[in-house]
Amino acid sequence: MRMAALLAALSSVVFGQSNRTACSIGLDVENEYRTLPSMSDLSRSWEERYGPRRALAKKYPMDWPLQFELQAPILIHPYMGREWDLAIEHYRALPDRALGELLEARLLSPVRRAKSREALDRILPQVEDSPWAHLAMLDWADSRHGDPAIAEREFETFRRMCPGDSSVFRHLQTVRDPEKLKLHVEALRNALESKKEHQLNQDDLRLLRTAWTFERITYGSDRRDEFRRVVRSDLDFLRDHPTWDSETWVFVFSFGYTEMLQDDAALKSLADEILMHAPKSQSAYAIRKDRWRRQNPPPVMPPQNPRQAQRTSEQEQAYRTRSVEFSLALLKDFWGQEFAGFDAGNVLQYDLVPSDTVESLSDFALSNAERFPDQSASWPPLQIKIAETYVNRRIRLERVPSLVEKGLDQLEYQEKYSRDSDAPENVGRSNGNYDSTESIRRARELLINHAIITGQTERARVLLSEFRRQLDDSRPSDTQGQLAAQWRDDELRYRILAWRAGLDVPLDLELFKDTPMEPERTPVAQFETKDLSGKTWSLADLHGKVTYVAVWNTTCGGMCITGLAGVQQLYERWKGRSDRAVLMIDMDATAAIAESSVKANGYSFPIIHGMDVNEKIFPGSGWPAEWLIDPQGRRLQRRPPRASNDTIRNIDELADQVAVIQ
Repeated sequence: MRMAALLAALSSVVFGQSNRTACSIGLDVENEYRTLPSMSDLSRSWEERYGPRRALAKKYPMDWPLQFELQAPILIHPYMGREWDLAIEHYRALPDRALGELLEARLLSPVRRAKSREALDRILPQVEDSPWAHLAMLDWADSRHGDPAIAEREFETFRRMCPGDSSVFRHLQTVRDPEKLKLHVEALRNALESKKEHQLNQDDLRLLRTAWTFERITYGSDRRDEFRRVVRSDLDFLRDHPTWDSETWVFVFSFGYTEMLQDDAALKSLADEILMHAPKSQSAYAIRKDRWRRQNPPPVMPPQNPRQAQRTSEQEQAYRTRSVEFSLALLKDFWGQEFAGFDAGNVLQYDLVPSDTVESLSDFALSNAERFPDQSASWPPLQIKIAETYVNRRIRLERVPSLVEKGLDQLEYQEKYSRDSDAPENVGRSNGNYDSTESIRRARELLINHAIITGQTERARVLLSEFRRQLDDSRPSDTQGQLAAQWRDDELRYRILAWRAGLDVPLDLELFKDTPMEPERTPVAQFETKDLSGKTWSLADLHGKVTYVAVWNTTCGGMCITGLAGVQQLYERWKGRSDRAVLMIDMDATAAIAESSVKANGYSFPIIHGMDVNEKIFPGSGWPAEWLIDPQGRRLQRRPPRASNDTIRNIDELADQVAVIQ
């Protein structure tokens, strides 16, 4: 016991005194923290931004607030497996084991749910006096598969222990009690008003949107004018303190006018101002893309008449040509910008792009992906997609094997922390964003093709022999179903590749005539639920109608900014028809958020609240998303456009075709 106490005392001397009960970083450490480069400064690579944070975490291993703060940038990037490996290695080396285990449990809570909860339950009683332990449990509980009751309890506990910490308000949706919600919203407002005396940073801007969302609820319909004055005052502040090159500022400013004030007219000049003040910003890039798409709408889905289908196919080819030409010109104007690298990787796959341009695009895309791994992820990995392009174009063939190897390494890291290994229903299933099995198939076929076209006959045959062995080992006993269909597809790929490699393998294409293809329409599962008005909905209510379904979250970013006015327009257009329907599935944390939006905007279309309903009808679908359900209760694979003034006619035409084609 004496030896253990001595070691503990020495540890505190060497590593510094633990401050697990502190609500903020110590002043001496904070001075160093403030010198770190901003994570939103994308003139610097990921390593230039996050590397100094790793170093600071190692320098102060006993500082609880600092360790939690430095973890924040990687929490939202589970596909960055290398970075998570480094973080977990650091956590396991921390002298304070409670801190290390808490940080690891918090990091892994989205992907190792049961193990994370088990660790939190074990550690929390030991360090109940630490607000950070309660924050870790709050992060676990306030998630799609969390526990609302625990989330609300932990939110209240953290607020009681650290009333001056405003970052926890990102969990404000956990509060169900109306009176408590009102008090917390007032506290958030006071914190924001205090911060206005300086300048709102990116996190503050996001909290401003949170404040509006819940103030609209707490003010209620009887104080709507007062609420609007508060929002307008905030927007005046943002207008007086613009950060034109900040995508967050642009979004929050636009969100305030469109969603909170329903004043689109106030934003008429915003796009031109952004193009003038920040012509190389990500918002400017998005504006130019959006304007081109509005001026060049894609052709409508072809009907079944063969002659008309051929004509529409020609129109689609012409549209694709114009689209690629525009994309190349736009990329030239934004060359070197990190947000353009992802598009560069997509555009180079079109056969319309000249080979010399493919080389420069691929160099840009690969360099961008290496410098900014936090900005995007690709499935299959970008390296494999570019290697495919090289093989198809017969260029840079000497680079293909190493690119494929790097791509498979990247795939392993992307997949490592992207599945919940604790959830039985997810065993054998890919993450909703990608299918690693398909990426591996593409890599295997790519290497065989590469060996064939480079004259490496023996290598091609070795790879094909391994392919044959895998096929024989995986042949399903059941000849029906998706697994059997995939196996037959792989068998056909093998025979074609073997034939191209000069092996005496019959193609036997007749055997594969009945290979099931992905259906154009998928039956919707039975469901029964109530909308916000209390009306009960089931699948039977959709039979005999073409139904436009919008899956939405009123507080989300990105393309949600366009609002639901277009859905209301479509509803008004169709509401007198017995063969058409409009339905919204709201994915907000609480129904109260959706209800406040409905009242504020005067929407009258039916709204169902709940992620569970969406998962049943459209499994794996996120938001925003749009779907069409045909009169037989089947979901179309082809998605309709988002409803707006510019797309109402297209949705009408598509619905007419869906109704006719059985």
